[in-house]
Amino acid sequence: MGKKCRVVCMGDSITAGFGLGDDASVYYPSRLQHYLGDGYQVFNQGVSGCCVTNVLVGNQVAGYPYVRQEKYRDALVLKGDIYVIMLGTNDAKDGEYEDKSGFDPLDNMISYRENFLPCYQDIIDDVREVNPDSIIYIVRPIPIMDCKIYTNHNKYLEMLFPYMRELVLSNRGLRKIDLYRAFMDVGFKERVDLYQDDGLHPNEKGADLIAKIIADEMIHRCKEEKISTIAQ
Repeated sequence: MGKKCRVVCMGDSITAGFGLGDDASVYYPSRLQHYLGDGYQVFNQGVSGCCVTNVLVGNQVAGYPYVRQEKYRDALVLKGDIYVIMLGTNDAKDGEYEDKSGFDPLDNMISYRENFLPCYQDIIDDVREVNPDSIIYIVRPIPIMDCKIYTNHNKYLEMLFPYMRELVLSNRGLRKIDLYRAFMDVGFKERVDLYQDDGLHPNEKGADLIAKIIADEMIHRCKEEKISTIAQ
């Protein structure tokens, strides 16, 4: 058997499989492995709670930056052929206190959104450094529903999308997968059925749909590029 294509999934709790139990086979990266088949080897490097933004507030780190986690370093060591980066959901937080009296400056990530683009660029640059030939997919995350448990809000997530668009435009060869639009195109009742009760994390059905959309994009792009190569 030839060398397998290494797919590294970088992300937060949606990638890590938060709330889906101990059976990793239902997490989106495992379902992605299922749809891509034996020619690929998929790695789950998701870390729950992680954000893109990496800033200090005083002498303390705001949020839970992905780049500061061991799994991030491990993801780079893998030198994947393909990287699927799905982050931003935890940058769409305002850190409002439960009693509504104010906002936690260490959790009010949307207030540091001017740092989102350069911090995301750092991730892309790190991947390019370990493997200049890697294919990088930047994923617009799934919508945030009526999330009552956490301080993540869909209106903030949408505020981050122009930065993601700029990244795609300014980085040659960077590819986009729009899970947000794919989920929004589903009727509201059907969309609710793709989430856990917290309205933030996908359930098994939602994780499977995420994997299928990503796999379809990869397979379609692969076929398209082979046809283009033959034509040349």
